[in-house]
Amino acid sequence: TGEATMLEATADRTMIKADGKDLSFITVKITDNEGLMVPRTNNLIKFSIEGPGEILATDNGDQTDMTSFTSLERKAFNGLALAIVRSDAVKAGIITVTARSAGLKEARVIIVSQ
Repeated sequence: TGEATMLEATADRTMIKADGKDLSFITVKITDNEGLMVPRTNNLIKFSIEGPGEILATDNGDQTDMTSFTSLERKAFNGLALAIVRSDAVKAGIITVTARSAGLKEARVIIVSQ
């Protein structure tokens, strides 16, 4: 692969129920200009959310990483990180999750809660 240049984010579900229980798992990959995942990268990724939902947890699959699951910052492990989003129990609408990392193009995912 080439040099890491951007983040790519995908949600396993882009529509969830507005019941305060439904979840969407967002995978963030560090990629090069060709869209290929850059393995062995461990950039710090910062997550933020807008809309009727919350980031319940983040993870990266590294069993030695002692960062709290509730942290909105997570180092990638082998080019990957994860954010788990939960819907609001009262309000439905558009949820936007953004992943940022210094020197890389940010990534956004839109989830509809209804």
